[in-house]
Amino acid sequence: MLDLILYNAQIADVFRLRLFEGWVGIRNGRFAYVEEGVPPEEIEAKAREDVGGLILAPGLVESHMHIESSLITPRRFAETVIPFGTTTILSDPHEVGNVAGEAGVRWMFDASRDLPLKIYHSIPSCVPATDPAYEWTEQVFDADVITRLAEEPTVIALGEVMDYRGLMGANERLQAIVKAAWDAGLMVEGHIPTLRGPELSEYLEHGVGSDHTLAYPEKIEEQLSKGLAVMLQTKSITPENMATVMNLADKSRVLLVTDDLEPPLLIEGHLSRIVTLAIETDLPPLEAWASASIRPARYMGLRDVGGIAPGFKANFVLTSDMAQFPPEAVYIAGEKLAENGKLAPVQWPDLPPMTINSPVPGPLQPEDFRLVTDGSGAREVTANVVAIQNTMNTLTKLEQITVSVDADGNPIFTEGDGLALASIYARDGSSHMVGIIKNTGLGAGAFASTVAHDCHNLLVIGRDAASMSWAAQAVKATGGGVAVAEGENLLASLALPYFGLLSDEPVPQVAADLEAVETALRSLGMTHQRPFLLLSIMSLSVSPFVKFTDRGVIDTEARDLLPTWV
Repeated sequence: MLDLILYNAQIADVFRLRLFEGWVGIRNGRFAYVEEGVPPEEIEAKAREDVGGLILAPGLVESHMHIESSLITPRRFAETVIPFGTTTILSDPHEVGNVAGEAGVRWMFDASRDLPLKIYHSIPSCVPATDPAYEWTEQVFDADVITRLAEEPTVIALGEVMDYRGLMGANERLQAIVKAAWDAGLMVEGHIPTLRGPELSEYLEHGVGSDHTLAYPEKIEEQLSKGLAVMLQTKSITPENMATVMNLADKSRVLLVTDDLEPPLLIEGHLSRIVTLAIETDLPPLEAWASASIRPARYMGLRDVGGIAPGFKANFVLTSDMAQFPPEAVYIAGEKLAENGKLAPVQWPDLPPMTINSPVPGPLQPEDFRLVTDGSGAREVTANVVAIQNTMNTLTKLEQITVSVDADGNPIFTEGDGLALASIYARDGSSHMVGIIKNTGLGAGAFASTVAHDCHNLLVIGRDAASMSWAAQAVKATGGGVAVAEGENLLASLALPYFGLLSDEPVPQVAADLEAVETALRSLGMTHQRPFLLLSIMSLSVSPFVKFTDRGVIDTEARDLLPTWV
């Protein structure tokens, strides 16, 4: 006997890209029948339901993302994304890996168990993102760590190999990590923002199978021809890229992903946001849905999710429009878990215990943010400045600018100069730097955060040392998080007590606190499209073309560490 029959449905066939009128029978959480027409009366079921012509489509499958970027624990993430149709994800916990090492990664594995959302994992490959000589992390991952973590049943991949120059060069530790992943039967995810031609081939020679960075038509075509899965996130959903996809004879390796979604975006949808955007940008609905269900499932090596077919897990949605979210209903393993955007009652497992030292060294006083500390008095110095290039993304370049400093070593800024101080303190207090950043838009005040990709050391950016000290102390007081201050006036804050990265508060509350942070940053002069994301990536040592670490200024292409001033 079947548990449930749903009939009078428009079934989304993502294998042949068609809709057909039919019915499904579900038993023990899987599809037993997927048929055209109407169900025979002789087939018995505990329940039958006429779905009134709604589209029955597979649950969405996310093949590249980081839960920590949503600033919430796995259980809070699950309760947020399930109502929007996400039923399976592949998450790379490299944020926690950088701040808490192998123990932190295992905490994420444990916190992801026994949830209705099926969470698979990648093992972080780049801890640290580049090299231990360039930035502090709690632990340096090596091949032995990969081998141990690969024994976890939910691990299916090695996370994005961001240090592409290191893999192509003489970084024996990183090359051994990739070999260990292959020996363990894992696929290897890539991170390829700039490589083309022979350099791309040199990187792919190590077995990398995907890229999710900014895409454009020529890059898509070359990467597909070289065997990659091309992952398109929000910034890559453009008319030109969608036209390129539609001209492909084989679209099976074009996938839709989210990568990073902050809480204010997450409460509006998850992978559903990308599906909707792709459809609005002229990708046919069934193509978009296939690239967010069966294609990522096949990429991940999952043989029984991502489609509506006999033997597949009964993970699906009922919807009247494949471009509109949330759907009318979401089912996981044949059980209705959400209806019209509302989650059914779920018994969430407790979080595992967590032990970690304070993510903020200190106390940090104004004198800790001096640019010059050699006691040489008032002077002019030539600073290696990280200059932000636009208000849309996080591209930067290196500029050398003459900066006046006072007798105490503090820079003297003038109105409209576009300059600010940037400081990174290692979480264990062992190292720090103070440098100059340009074009943040800040005209006053300061921003402090223990969310600072990917090292997640304490990042403080501001126009004056007093505001920077106050913001840093506000973050310390909450056990990690984000704060914006002007002088001794705390304008906004977000507490992230788990690793200085995560909250277990309801997502609307986390979203509201983060929106307050962004509102405060805009009130201080920032005009960037995503102020928090921009500042938090100024410490990402693989992000083009120059960023900060706790050791100095890093040229991310040349892999060259520079002093903050000459």
